[in-house]
Amino acid sequence: MQVTVGKLAETIDGKVIGNSQELIDRPSKIEEATRGSISFVAQEKYIPYINSTTASAYIVSNKLDLSAYPDKTFIIVDDVYASIATLLEAYSPRSEGTGISENAAVDPSATIGENVSIGPFTVIEKGATVGDNVIIEGQCFLGAYANVGSGTTIHSGSRIYTKCEIGNDCIIHSNTVIGSDGFGFAKLEDGSYKKIPQVGIVRIEDRVEIGAGCTLDRATMGETLIMEGAKLDNLIHVAHNVSIGKNTVIAAQVGIAGSTKIGNNCMIGGQAGIVGHLEIADGTIFQAKSGMTKSVKKTGTKWYGYPAIEYNNYLRSFAVFKNLPQLNTKLNQLEKKVKNLDGNSQA
Repeated sequence: MQVTVGKLAETIDGKVIGNSQELIDRPSKIEEATRGSISFVAQEKYIPYINSTTASAYIVSNKLDLSAYPDKTFIIVDDVYASIATLLEAYSPRSEGTGISENAAVDPSATIGENVSIGPFTVIEKGATVGDNVIIEGQCFLGAYANVGSGTTIHSGSRIYTKCEIGNDCIIHSNTVIGSDGFGFAKLEDGSYKKIPQVGIVRIEDRVEIGAGCTLDRATMGETLIMEGAKLDNLIHVAHNVSIGKNTVIAAQVGIAGSTKIGNNCMIGGQAGIVGHLEIADGTIFQAKSGMTKSVKKTGTKWYGYPAIEYNNYLRSFAVFKNLPQLNTKLNQLEKKVKNLDGNSQA
């Protein structure tokens, strides 16, 4: 796709400084920017690349001083990251609808909307509902009475179990499992375990994106809930009866134990672990590898470490911790001096 800088500026509501007729055929990382590409500068450390690369245009903040680059072309925007997100939509690869494959198995009682694509070797079981403009790629499974909302894309190899619900305009990436049994067992007197049936569902609201290889367990009773606009990275486990709030983002390899309630607009770093039956307030931030063992009542706080403590407290504690060997040496030296002083005073 080849387009002028001026046209791209209209798309992202930006202002052109330089040649608006420059032709762009691809986006690129700023370190690799060459003629014909458009790149962006969102952090100060990347500013030197403007002089050392030859992109046809750069998307930059309206706060950047451009006087040092008179021969370059820029698109000035208020929010660089938001503009890049809009721009990349035009270049992102999309699955294209091909109708229902002759190798798909669709139960006659399933309800299939208009302009739906169902790939080869996908199974749609009885009573399932698929909305308009849905793409379900090959080798997927949609269980009995499950529901997929309009405009949703389900990538290859994903499984949606019986009665689970997926909202409109969602994206489910490959090999994700939605609705597997929650981890529920009753320990018997002889030490064995009896399985507790998991009779609830998983419900995913609109505009949710779930990465590859995730597992979202169905509720024991009721529902496991992923609210509108939440974004989950790859390889995340969400246990039974968990609730994840609106516009919360979760990085890879996070585990959330059963019945925990995550608030709206939270940010959870990679490999964090959250124990069960907690309540996490809106706007909470967990740094990567944090282990959360207690509820968070105050909104907008940051946490770090295992077990997690408040972020600034952690940084102060770590500053002491990393110096413990030297502090221990000094302590031993002081103990020896005190003993010598005691010995001299007794003499």
